[in-house]
Amino acid sequence: MRYLVATDGSPSSLKAARFLVGHFCPGGDDEIFVTYVFPLPSDADCYDGIVQLPASGNDPRVAAVAAPVLARTCKALDATGSNVREVCLVGNPAREIVEFAMNLDIGLIVAGTRGRSLAKELYLGSVSNALVHRAPCSVLIVR
Repeated sequence: MRYLVATDGSPSSLKAARFLVGHFCPGGDDEIFVTYVFPLPSDADCYDGIVQLPASGNDPRVAAVAAPVLARTCKALDATGSNVREVCLVGNPAREIVEFAMNLDIGLIVAGTRGRSLAKELYLGSVSNALVHRAPCSVLIVR
């Protein structure tokens, strides 16, 4: 099976990775994609000519942020024996995760939630909520 662990380095995303290990016991035949999405502002066009925003996960500025986050999450998955791959994307986190899951035929997305209040979630948005409603596969949200 192919799993996608969405991480942002928060305690809840690390808890989600550990939950996957403890409850689903992925093994040697499974693939786990540990995915970090470097978020871009929703109004990125406003920055044209002012600052050059990163275009891909290969940008050194993105790699500097993503590397320690991915490393911590991968460490939580060491005991699985699965093929663990680090993936760094750039853009809207929910949109990028859903697209990646569709393209790679992911069977389960595992993500944490920060447990924001309803008001903050409505104002700021919620990646976990968007994943539940848009993902092409099952989604496990760990609180």
